[in-house]
Amino acid sequence: MTEKFLALAQTGKNQWWRYLLSILLILVLWQGSGLIIGIFLWLFIEADGNPETRINPETSQFEGVDPLLFYLAINLSFVFFLIGLYLAVRFIHQRRFITLISPRNKINWNRILQGFVAFSLLLIVFSVIEGISNSANYQLTFSPGKFFLFLPIALIFTSLQTSVEEFFFRGYLMQGIALITRKSIIPILATSLLFMLPHLLNPELKSGFFILAAYYFVFGLFLAWITVKDNTLELALAAHASNNLYVALLVNFAGGALPSHSVFTIQELNPISNLVISLIIFALFYWFFFRKKKREMPSS
Repeated sequence: MTEKFLALAQTGKNQWWRYLLSILLILVLWQGSGLIIGIFLWLFIEADGNPETRINPETSQFEGVDPLLFYLAINLSFVFFLIGLYLAVRFIHQRRFITLISPRNKINWNRILQGFVAFSLLLIVFSVIEGISNSANYQLTFSPGKFFLFLPIALIFTSLQTSVEEFFFRGYLMQGIALITRKSIIPILATSLLFMLPHLLNPELKSGFFILAAYYFVFGLFLAWITVKDNTLELALAAHASNNLYVALLVNFAGGALPSHSVFTIQELNPISNLVISLIIFALFYWFFFRKKKREMPSS
């Protein structure tokens, strides 16, 4: 592996207007499809004749709707996000899509599997510890019929959603920003901030806006750092998918942005505890994969 991950944007065409056109294309396909899907969901709710299904005007959230339907509606827009990103990379920038992932000509699936298993085990271990110490906050919401119907959908669409976010933030944007600076810390910090911004709309931030905003920034920082350190997007893809699948399938938050048929549901979110535990998990994950590496971080 001779090329640096952050330098892979140089394999394509990178005039400023190409980035402007690409981002406009991505936003139109992503947000436009989301709007259309939202309208169809709203029409479906209005036509079902059930007074318990409605849109809450205060929170703009759908209420009384099966989490499976809402989950599909939200995540389907990422299919169009991926289409827009692929068209931008292949035809506007005229580079291979795999350059968003790795300097190699193929993906190391074993690396992704290792990262997924490691991050999942860390999440489960700390969840068990927290569950024992604060069992009253955990409500068992496991329904076998609903869970196993939801399971394959979550595996497909959550993995799609997290992968698209990684392709865009840690791949496309981070490599693009690296074109204008040799200091790797700048694209790392910039994309972490950009990753945080759309998550500020999540309803769980009502539990503690600044601390949860810091969590999203740190999570983005962690994903960007391990991407540059590992010189591929593989570990970031694994960690992000593991994190979101853990929320969707195992322990979700009652007031979260995306309700699901999870095994457990926590009633109150402790922002400080969430941030501290996440920092420990990030540190342990980093130590596990990079404790024996002698390769240095690119100059910053």
